[in-house]
Amino acid sequence: MNESIYYNVDMLHEAIDEGRMVSFQYFQWNVKKEPELRHGGAVYRVSPWAMMWYDERYYLLAYDDTDDRIKHYRVDKMLSLRIEAEPRGGREQFRRFDIARYSKSLFGMFGGEEVRVTLEADDSMAGVIIDRFGKDIIMIPGNNGTFRTTVPVAFSDQFLGWVFALGEKVKVVGPRSIVEEVNERVRKLAEQYQVFATQSL
Repeated sequence: MNESIYYNVDMLHEAIDEGRMVSFQYFQWNVKKEPELRHGGAVYRVSPWAMMWYDERYYLLAYDDTDDRIKHYRVDKMLSLRIEAEPRGGREQFRRFDIARYSKSLFGMFGGEEVRVTLEADDSMAGVIIDRFGKDIIMIPGNNGTFRTTVPVAFSDQFLGWVFALGEKVKVVGPRSIVEEVNERVRKLAEQYQVFATQSL
């Protein structure tokens, strides 16, 4: 971790202790592995409640009063962090919030046999892929605004759920055995819902 991340962590702990809001800009990685500000450099204003540490990264749990819900933010992707004078909100929402369950759903992703999988993704998914697998991955530009990368994953239902949740913008393209397994699981899932739809009628 570089010095700015330590600085952010200290400031966030201070804001949590003092019960005050924080503001910051937030960035994501593009296909060139360069940081670019999200939402055109808009300033995020949230109410910090807790910090989490996972896979050598700090995450902030904070209440977003605009959306009226708890969200998480990567501390290393925050820029121009400031503690605001306003008291934080979301006390009732956070009181009902189950941190352990949220952590498990967020991070308990890949449990299974580790294999190397090639993914083809839309360029707009570069930040998602880098966030999951790190900046050291090799990203090979393709045609029509796509790239390919080969990454180690624990092949499991959780991994497939993550891929499927990204829709048409990310797909598994290798090795052949893994692609065939993905196709088989998709086929079985389609049959399952076809049976369900028929029974419903």
